[in-house]
Amino acid sequence: MNKTVTCFLPYGSENQFDKTISELLTCPSIDQIFLLSAQTDIKIELPDRCHLLPVSSADSTEKYKQIAQHTDTPYALIYTQAHPFELGYMAVERMCDYLSAPQCCMVYADHYKVTQGERKPHPVIDYQLGSVRDDFDFGSLLMFRTEQFKKAVDEITSEDSYQYSALYALRLALSRYGELTHIREYLYTEDEIDLRKSGEKQFDYVDPRNRQVQIEREVVFTRHLKKMGAYLPPVKRTIDVGTEDFQYEASVIIPVRNRVRTIDDAIRSVLEQETSFPFNLIIIDNHSTDGTSEIIEHYQNNSKVIHLIPERTDLGIGGCWNLGINHPQCGRFAVQLDSDDLYSSPNTLQTIVDKFHQEQCAMVIGSYRMTDFALQTLPPGVIDHNEWTDENGHNNALRINGLGAPRAFYTPLLRQIRVPNTSYGEDYALGLAFSRNYRIGRIYDVLYLCRRWEGNSDAALSIEKVNLNNSYKDSLRTLEIKIRQTMEKERQPGELFLESQLAKWQTARTNHEALDKIETRTFEVNGNDITVQFNPARAVSTCAKVDKASIEARPCFLCSENKPKGQDEIIISLDEPFSLRVNPYPILHEHLTISSLKHQDQILANKTERQLPGRLVNWLEKHFDSGYALFYNGAKCGASAPDHFHFQAARQNDIPLIRQWNRLLSTAVCTKELKMGNGSTCRSYQITNYICPLQAFVTEHSMTTSPELIEEYLQTLPVHDGESEPRYNLFAWNDPVRGFTVVYLPREKHRPACYTATGKDQLLVSPGALDMAGLLVTPRKEDFDKITEQDILQIYNEVAYHN
Repeated sequence: MNKTVTCFLPYGSENQFDKTISELLTCPSIDQIFLLSAQTDIKIELPDRCHLLPVSSADSTEKYKQIAQHTDTPYALIYTQAHPFELGYMAVERMCDYLSAPQCCMVYADHYKVTQGERKPHPVIDYQLGSVRDDFDFGSLLMFRTEQFKKAVDEITSEDSYQYSALYALRLALSRYGELTHIREYLYTEDEIDLRKSGEKQFDYVDPRNRQVQIEREVVFTRHLKKMGAYLPPVKRTIDVGTEDFQYEASVIIPVRNRVRTIDDAIRSVLEQETSFPFNLIIIDNHSTDGTSEIIEHYQNNSKVIHLIPERTDLGIGGCWNLGINHPQCGRFAVQLDSDDLYSSPNTLQTIVDKFHQEQCAMVIGSYRMTDFALQTLPPGVIDHNEWTDENGHNNALRINGLGAPRAFYTPLLRQIRVPNTSYGEDYALGLAFSRNYRIGRIYDVLYLCRRWEGNSDAALSIEKVNLNNSYKDSLRTLEIKIRQTMEKERQPGELFLESQLAKWQTARTNHEALDKIETRTFEVNGNDITVQFNPARAVSTCAKVDKASIEARPCFLCSENKPKGQDEIIISLDEPFSLRVNPYPILHEHLTISSLKHQDQILANKTERQLPGRLVNWLEKHFDSGYALFYNGAKCGASAPDHFHFQAARQNDIPLIRQWNRLLSTAVCTKELKMGNGSTCRSYQITNYICPLQAFVTEHSMTTSPELIEEYLQTLPVHDGESEPRYNLFAWNDPVRGFTVVYLPREKHRPACYTATGKDQLLVSPGALDMAGLLVTPRKEDFDKITEQDILQIYNEVAYHN
């Protein structure tokens, strides 16, 4: 038989030669064996066809690059544990049989585990679209089709240098190329290393010791979602939770069956709650037979307690929840309490309801502490799910196995979504469904005590039960991913373009991701919030040479033929076509550049009558989900490409000037208004309470401005010798309440004196439109650290034009 397999396994000890390696060398399919070790000083005598391969950390991209480079056979066999294993009869050949199917990229198999001398079957489960959690159990022996393996290695190494998550990133990539096939045959035997019970293993992903690993894996997974078209942008949708009338503000829901030892504690935990609103307790007693029902009946005279016994006998926990939330006395918010557990204090219910009203969210999730039956803390202690972020929590939720507790829901919405009639995973299904469209409020204080005891339903599960549970949650993820892929297809094309570019273009992705860690300082200067940003990537613009000789000496980076590799564009077809691209050196997230296809000077003069800013803002509104503002840097006002006509765009909510706009306009003086031909009225405002002079033009019900009013204003600004238009920065955006707004920020100078100063007096600040709008960019750390309020005021006074 041809030698078709190269084998890789961690070097553990010389004992491997007695068992595993000697067995592999007798396998007719094995060509070469590589022992992976971070140690470089190992002195051992290796058999023929066996080699020591120095590699870096256990799960790094560098390790898998080495494996790919040393694989010349059609298949690569990787064992992931540094302890001996025993192959089953013709196991390697059987894996090759499955990999011979062209759609198959990777195979894994059922196997045996030896626990305390006893060999037991360890079946694994089929891989499905939703098998994206990073603790999916493939077993330790994996075989790959080399062609796809190398392709996946190339993909992930082009993304990042992963230290903990290379294998996770590899198998996610492979799942997009083809099939990850489960062989339902017991092909090898290995020792069981982790002897903990199932209930002790399930919280590993929230253990603080694993935090860095989890952060990196969230990055890997988010990229995977984007590539498969299932990523959703940050959820901004809130809900007015006060629109319907309810007799009770909150209802605690307790489904219970046969919890005679714990139900009384749970009930008292609810009745001890201290609130400013009426609440009740709905207990769904699912035909208990151990005395639980009798304990509940002790509270029959308490008006807060509703004891329900279902007519049906086929309800799981989710079915009991549906019965409770559809009861006519269910409150505005339905709050979870398991019959094993307790609220941590009398303030839990009040805290949860307050959060609903503060954030107008559809669901609230708290934090809990793991305890024994006597309420003594158990490892890992507090489960707060602080990996959740408002920006990406709803995406990362697909990677992990739970979202936290206690969970609470806005009842009218929960009635629409419904709870799956199961007794496992129903809470996770709800978290995914709610997070898809609605904001989830998080409370990181401990609200809940989760008691672990021998009676817990998930304390010590068999491998068969663990597999059933995992298969079910994977099926929930599969459904959710398909729904989100459909939602993604319905999203605006501009947003999809943006995400595609950040997924495939490393320069832009790296610089956009760096924005999440960027340092800022906020000053209050003359009553205005001015943010200083330390952004080293912007040195390319801040330090750009914009003199005539330097401009002529370099190719224009805004011309389509000079685009960097990886940068794509969308053509905007107006009277004059424009190219929209992702800015590779962003100041803000989703920073765009919109440049003329024609190479022409950066001059907006004589284009006003074409209503160009309004038409571009209108195009952005139609093609992007986010509300964008367009901005313009005059040739001597921050433009790093003064030889090529262009605009830029960023999200309105990220621009300090626009965030403060209601305050600024509230005291503005309307200097003139003009009725336009389309029936709209354009008003001109002089803004006097900003850090520098502004002139605004606001038009209701139309994405146009009055050319006459604008030209009249521009006539008041000086035109410097040799220049074709006044110096200014411009912003344009659509405010759904006030109307289409165009703001001019007149300029005197491109750069302040501190830019060319020497020594300690130098500050490399080169203001463009965003700087003038309250976001001063400093590419050097020393400038960021030393800049003062007086420096900021001086910079604005120097570069702004004061009439």
